Order: sequence, then C-alpha cells, then structure tokens
Amino acid sequence: MTAVSPAQDLRRAVVLLALWTLYAIWRQWGHWPDDLSALYIAGHLWQTGQSDLIYAAPPGFFGGHAASWDPVMADLGIAGKVTFPYVYPPLWAALLGPVTDLMGPQAFADAVLLIQMPMLAASVLMAARLMRPATMPMLTWALIGIVILLASTQSYIALWHNQPTITVGFLVLLCFTCLDADRPIAAGAALALAAAIKLTPAALVLILLLDRQYRATLSFAAFGAALGLLSLAVTGTALHETFLNSLGLIREGALMSAVNVSLLPALMSLGAALGLGPAFDTQSHFAILAPIPGWLSTGLTLTALALTTAFLMALKDKPGPERRATGLFALWLILTLFGPLGWQHYYLLPLLLLPGLIARLSPRAGLLLGLAIALPSTRFVFLTIGFLPWPVANYVWLACPGWLAVLLTLYVRARRAA
Repeated sequence: MTAVSPAQDLRRAVVLLALWTLYAIWRQWGHWPDDLSALYIAGHLWQTGQSDLIYAAPPGFFGGHAASWDPVMADLGIAGKVTFPYVYPPLWAALLGPVTDLMGPQAFADAVLLIQMPMLAASVLMAARLMRPATMPMLTWALIGIVILLASTQSYIALWHNQPTITVGFLVLLCFTCLDADRPIAAGAALALAAAIKLTPAALVLILLLDRQYRATLSFAAFGAALGLLSLAVTGTALHETFLNSLGLIREGALMSAVNVSLLPALMSLGAALGLGPAFDTQSHFAILAPIPGWLSTGLTLTALALTTAFLMALKDKPGPERRATGLFALWLILTLFGPLGWQHYYLLPLLLLPGLIARLSPRAGLLLGLAIALPSTRFVFLTIGFLPWPVANYVWLACPGWLAVLLTLYVRARRAA
C-alpha cells in the first residue's frame, strides 16, 4: 500500500470538510436564526435613527425580545419571529446599519451562513494545528471534527442560531494558529477583533503574556484601542453606557436552562433542591434564579482566579506550542464554566480541541473522559432530557462535572509534564 503523504492527507481532510460545509449551508439555508437576527434588528434601529431601542430587553432580560421591538419587527416583515436582545458592542449595530438597507433579514442570515460555515470548517483544521497528536492523520481528525459538528448539542445550537460565537471561536483559533506560525501582529489583531465582538476573549491575553508574546500583546492593545476609539467616535458614549448597563442586567439572576451550562445556576438549583435556597419550577424550560447570594458569585470568581493562576504557574515552563494550546483550552473552559452564562455554543471550541486531549490519555482514561463529555453533549441526549426527573437541572448537573473533569485532566497533565 502506498503511504499517504502529509500533503495528500491534508487535501483529503480539506475536501471532507468542504463537503460538510456545503451540506451545512444547504441544511440551514432559509432557516431563521434567533440569535443572529438581533444584530440585523440592531443595525436597522441604528440606520433608522432609533438607537435608543437597540439595547431594549424584556423583564428579566431572558426569554425573548422587548415589546418595544414589536412595531419594528412588523415593519421588517418578521412579526411573530423569535429574536433575543442585542448584547454586542454598539459598533456592530452602526456597521451593520447600511447592510440593512441592502438586504432583508433572511437574506442577511443566509449571507452570514456563507461566511460562518467555512469558518467553522476552518476551525476544525486550526484546532488540529493546536492539539492533534503527530501520530493521528489529519483525515482522522477531520472525520472526528465532522462527527462533532453533526452530532453535538453545541454545534446544533450554534448552527440553529447562526451564532456569532462561530466567528469569535474562529478568530481565537486564528490568533493561536498565527502564534504557532510566528505571526504575532496578525495574532494580536485576531484576538482584538474577537474581543470587540464578545468581550470575554480579552482575558486570553494572559496566555500571550505567559508565552512572552509581547509583539502580539502590543498588537492586541493597539488594534483593540483602535476599535474602541472607532466605536466611541461613531456611536458616542451614551450608547456604550447603555451597553454596559445591559451586561449588568444579565448578572442580576442566574439563568437555569439546558442551554446554560454554568456552575452558578447549577449550584443555585442544587441549593434549592436541598432546601437551602428559593424553590423554582423544576419542569420549566428555563427559570431565573434570583437574587444571587453575594458569597456565591464572589466564591466562583475567586475560584476562577485561583484556577487561572494555577494553570499559568503549571504552564510557564512548558514548550511554547503546548503552553499555548493547553492555556487556551483551560482558560476558555474556566471563563465559560465560572462565568454568568455558559451557553452551550461557547463549548464548541473546547469540544473541537478535546480529541487531542483524549488521544494523549490511556485508553481507559480517554474512554471515561470521552463518555463524560459525550453523554450530555450528544444531540439525542439533549433532545430527550424531558424524561429526566428535573429535566433542566439534572441535565446541567450532568454536564458541569464533565467539563470540570476535562479541566482537572488538563491540570494534572500540565503539572506532571512540568
């Protein structure tokens, strides 16, 4: 049998991922994306001089859109469609404003699909650059990635909503891929752009500093400052203040939902089950648990800081590529698990990195860790959680320990190697 060269192996993986991309576009074409639609509506509001409505939200923030958006949605011909509040910096509403004059809401969604599906396929290849074992063929990695994209809850939700997190994940992986390719300026720019869409990726600059990537850090600061100044110049300070206030609303209650795998609602619902906190409707699709005890939010924040510090200390003497890949994997999980919202689609990035970790474990450990993640992450399981006694709470309690086990495994390996 003729050996397959690395170039041939890569070409086969690219062809396979290209076929998945075409399938995903075909499958999602014409589908209404609940999350992405908020960007279009915000752009339309900016373009029509209704910027005071951009950050309007329903009582409790979650569960739909503000009533003040109803006339706007009727004018756009999307009355009765599901959409959610706009939670992105005001710059993107301003930049999307002219786009809303060129195309309607569904055409915009389909256009974004043409951009984000190739990004998602490319993310599989970039995840391979960071975590694929040298002995694993790229074609095998691509096949595993496609199984994740086809069968996981995280991918299902990201595609269903045409979620901008797909772009953020792509940019984050691009940043670390550029670091491996010794392109620090491009790496910093990619991370700055990711942080300008979702603020959380800015925390990943810690890995750049740990890795002594000072040019990348300066690039991140320069591009980030430029985007921030551009946003202020275009949209003004008042809208930014409203944006920050809207982020504060999110932190007022813990959202108990199967799409929110976060320790905050998991622990609050556990307290309710033990009679130590306010009860909630255990059969509800989602519930807002409030008020959040100050000691709990403070404790989770301090734990996240302690874990971050522990990982930084364990990784500081590791080789650069391994330090960056493990650091990204671990810090992304800490930010998601210990943050106020751990949306399922946030876990798509670590899920794409996970095969590289499992392949480095013993067969037994790899199987156990794989099952701990696969069980709650499989789309079939997610769609049948209604059979559980406390459908949402039991599901979140099942999912959180699995990702905590991934964190523990990453840390043990980092310490052992160090």
